[in-house]
Amino acid sequence: MVQNPHLLTHAYSDLEPFQRLLKTIRFILHHPFLPKSGNSSLKTLTNALQENGVIIGNGIDTLRKDIEKILKPYKILRNFPLKQGYFAGTGIFSRQELGKVFAVLQSQAKSLDDPMALSTYEMFQQRMTHSKLDPPSTYPVRAIRNRCIVDADSLQDSALLNHLDKLENAIAQGELLELNRIKGGGRFAGDHDGFFQAWPLQIVFYNHAWYLAFQHHGGNQDKLFRFGRLDRLFLGRALGQTRDMKQQWQSLEKLEKLHQASAGLFLGNSASQQQQLLSSNKSEQSAVQVTVELWFNDHMFRFVSEGTKRFKHIKMSPPLTGKSSFSKSLFSLPKTKDPNFPNRFQVILPKWALEDVDFFPWIIGFGGQVKVIQPQELVDKVKKIGAEICRIYQE
Repeated sequence: MVQNPHLLTHAYSDLEPFQRLLKTIRFILHHPFLPKSGNSSLKTLTNALQENGVIIGNGIDTLRKDIEKILKPYKILRNFPLKQGYFAGTGIFSRQELGKVFAVLQSQAKSLDDPMALSTYEMFQQRMTHSKLDPPSTYPVRAIRNRCIVDADSLQDSALLNHLDKLENAIAQGELLELNRIKGGGRFAGDHDGFFQAWPLQIVFYNHAWYLAFQHHGGNQDKLFRFGRLDRLFLGRALGQTRDMKQQWQSLEKLEKLHQASAGLFLGNSASQQQQLLSSNKSEQSAVQVTVELWFNDHMFRFVSEGTKRFKHIKMSPPLTGKSSFSKSLFSLPKTKDPNFPNRFQVILPKWALEDVDFFPWIIGFGGQVKVIQPQELVDKVKKIGAEICRIYQE
């Protein structure tokens, strides 16, 4: 032992407390956010350290001292109350949890053909491999089978899909963009030629392609919320205008409400109708809504009645399976008196849903196993589509 009256020591100079401190740090790194099981996070961690032989005896006071004197002052633990559990640095997942997160990212990046997620996935995979945490050939237990139908390699260089970095930055900073539609691309009603200004709100994958959710700024469509395919749009000149992120969040919340109420991504072509639907006044909402009623035969209704979350406001006649764990209000409609179509289905949608190109295929795809009852406008459209199909094959 060194005998020196001028030598300064500290509480962790001895081997035992020093080893205990290092083992405590190692344990927290490998076991972040331990399940509390009714105890405080401090008591939970103390019990775990005792069970693993890191702390012996009455350890809660010892651990509290380690946290107050070393772990928090040296920023190994974050300097706020860790009531939900302890973690160190960015180590918020255990090894098993990290593997699950990797698998989720793997399924999204590969299945949705997301270039940004793919880049992150490749970096994640590389670091998992280099750190020996997981073999590089993690078996894909889960997958998302909605595939993107757009080949990014064949697009014009100017297509928005090729400039996701700029687009993501613009969304995150609340930057006003000038956009235009690529010539020769698919067009819908309301897709006008020429440049327009918009606040970009979110990048969305829907069914088979990537879309930009945005809100028009200025012009005839001012304040109109829309979705546009990224491969059909391109950036114009920089405008150098931004807005407060609080406004971004407010617009995003409105967009989400409109989308949840609609049949698909089509949100209509009227900003005033959108505002009516967003109103807290029920009568204003009702003025821009329509009740769609469909009757199904037994065979098809077994499938339809399983989709209880397809639309926000739906009601049906009782399911053919008998007992149901769902609320009675969901299956509260009486059966019809039509022996061929005895099962009733109703959904309340914005009026613009009757122009949604995703809504019609859903109905027509049922073929002769569904009967459209109301509104009359929808009945007439389905009849017209059916007649046009018949005429093609009769010629």
